[in-house]
Amino acid sequence: MALYFFDVHNSQFSARDEDGKECENRDSISAEALRQLCVIAKDDPLLHMNGTIGAVVRDEHDHVVLTANLVLAVVWVGDA
Repeated sequence: MALYFFDVHNSQFSARDEDGKECENRDSISAEALRQLCVIAKDDPLLHMNGTIGAVVRDEHDHVVLTANLVLAVVWVGDA
């Protein structure tokens, strides 16, 4: 397994991963990036409403290997 770093950001914050996580393959890297984005969105979904939360994944040589984005959008279609 190799070490990967998951940096997360949106329009209000940015966090660089200094610890990293060992991942076995591309699927596990993708799953971890998406899991982290979902955890962030779950904590306060209204904070991220109509915005994007992103992740940039770097390998141990600091090369970007994956980007992932989670878009949270709400569109009202009638009176509530």
